[in-house]
Amino acid sequence: MKILVLKSPKKIEKKEEEYTAEYKIVAENVHKTYLMGTNAVPALRGVDLKIKSGEFIALYGPSGCGKTTFLNLLGGLDYPTRGKIILEGVNMATLTDNQLADLRRDHIGYVFQFYNLLPLLTALENVMIPLHFQGKLSRRGKIRKAMELLRLVHLEDRAHHTPSELSGGEQQRVAIARAFANDPSIVILDEPTGDLDSKTGIEILNLLRDLNRKGATFITATHDATVADYCTRVIHLKDGKIVVGEKVEGLKETAEQKSQRLSLQEMNKQKVINKIIKICDSEDVKEKGSISMNKLRAEIGSDLLSNLPQHINDIILEMIEVGKLKAKFENDVIYLEK
Repeated sequence: MKILVLKSPKKIEKKEEEYTAEYKIVAENVHKTYLMGTNAVPALRGVDLKIKSGEFIALYGPSGCGKTTFLNLLGGLDYPTRGKIILEGVNMATLTDNQLADLRRDHIGYVFQFYNLLPLLTALENVMIPLHFQGKLSRRGKIRKAMELLRLVHLEDRAHHTPSELSGGEQQRVAIARAFANDPSIVILDEPTGDLDSKTGIEILNLLRDLNRKGATFITATHDATVADYCTRVIHLKDGKIVVGEKVEGLKETAEQKSQRLSLQEMNKQKVINKIIKICDSEDVKEKGSISMNKLRAEIGSDLLSNLPQHINDIILEMIEVGKLKAKFENDVIYLEK
């Protein structure tokens, strides 16, 4: 997948170059206060955060801690009351509303908790929506790209179904495909598993982990403890501040549930390892000398692949490293050693 490099919008006089080298986003002393009648209600109270390109960040904490507010600021949906957020050297507070809209359209993808799909449009048509606003492709090009994105989330066979004909997990997959329509360098996710059952939620998290490996920077707000295991870094928020070394209450997954989930994932991993060995030892694969990941995935099955403790590619590399699989793994193909 092509990931665009964010360019500074027009009419920006100053680009803060010191932030561009190492970090995708820098938040400095960010405050956000809402007015409720005559009362000032602080949602964020001085947040500092630096995010590198390619990270999968979880903003983690109970309801009301400021997660969604901070997510909206990072995604350019709102302005901070005080402090600044710098995206690839550009201070977003200096942008006009139109410039900020252009930035969101061209460089940021959004995945919402309740999908936000248009009910009268098919999955294909929903994915095409951002492409209409960009105005760069012909209708045939838009259809082709939208189908590629649905294929990426394993929904090409549901392209012509409306949201009411799709399950919750399928609707979230459509929303994820739509978020990638503009080739974003940043993907914002608000409670991506919040409206899903645990099994479907894990399937979505595995999909997001796969997509994150393609290069985009992911930032998600969640109060689901499961999400943390799929991220590269977890930022704990409480009462509008980042907290360090402090237990955050009010999360969905108990210690017992986590133990059971991890135990099941380890059992699935062993089953996958056994299947990989069996598949690679089959006469067809040995004769050909290789097998593609697409074929391997199809033979293993989605039930196992959707609930693993790590990415399937990492499992294969681990098997090769410890000698369980005598092969080379390059460009999503396993080449058996003769």
